[in-house]
Amino acid sequence: MPDTVSIVIPTFNRADMLPKAIDSALAQTHPCEVLVVDHGSTDTTAEVAAAYGDKIIYIRRERDFGPHFCWLEGVLHASGDLVHLQYDDDWIHATFIAKCIAVMGDDVGFSFSGAEVIDDKSGRQMMTQFLEWLPETGTYENQLAEEHIVGSLISPGAALFRRQVLIDALYQGRLPLQQNEYHGVGPDIFVSLLSMLRYPKVGFVKEPLASFRAHDGSITIDALKDRTKKENIAAAYNEVRRFYVELKAMQTVRGPN
Repeated sequence: MPDTVSIVIPTFNRADMLPKAIDSALAQTHPCEVLVVDHGSTDTTAEVAAAYGDKIIYIRRERDFGPHFCWLEGVLHASGDLVHLQYDDDWIHATFIAKCIAVMGDDVGFSFSGAEVIDDKSGRQMMTQFLEWLPETGTYENQLAEEHIVGSLISPGAALFRRQVLIDALYQGRLPLQQNEYHGVGPDIFVSLLSMLRYPKVGFVKEPLASFRAHDGSITIDALKDRTKKENIAAAYNEVRRFYVELKAMQTVRGPN
């Protein structure tokens, strides 16, 4: 079972929120490599990163080509067999990596934990996510969680993925037959679906170990205020779900190697 872990933190103009994401990555009880990837920030992100010295690996590009290029560069630079994508406005509990690794056997494509959504202004827990998807912490056959995983979305911020699957899932343009798209939508759901195509099991930790910050700058929160954006995001995700179903059918036709 691979146990070398990299935490990749893509960031763009969130110097005020970034330290909490970095601190939570450095506080993990399991040793982790922490990479901060900054594509095009014009605020004080570079100074924030410099304050951590050699505790982190800081990668900067002057131009921003979108979030998935930033994600991909971090994953390509990562030395870990397993990678957690940590959003720059969220954080993870200290045992997140250790507990996700504990359910990450050789036949597991990815593992994930429960999550909580925290109101940025009050610090209050607004809701929890994923906790009811499976009965308890452990390893499960994909089909036991597939309906939830395909029908909804496991944020990469609550998951631990295999590095190679992440690389293969981070497509930078459109899917082969895609008609609907939305900025930043697609690979975040495809990586879990691709994992299920390649591995028979999924790992689950029934604790809210990932914390998502609800604030006005969040794509999800912003979309809730705009019906058109919400519909466009849903259409883009549905393209990925359709692609998964098509790939699964092709896999069935091909049969075992």
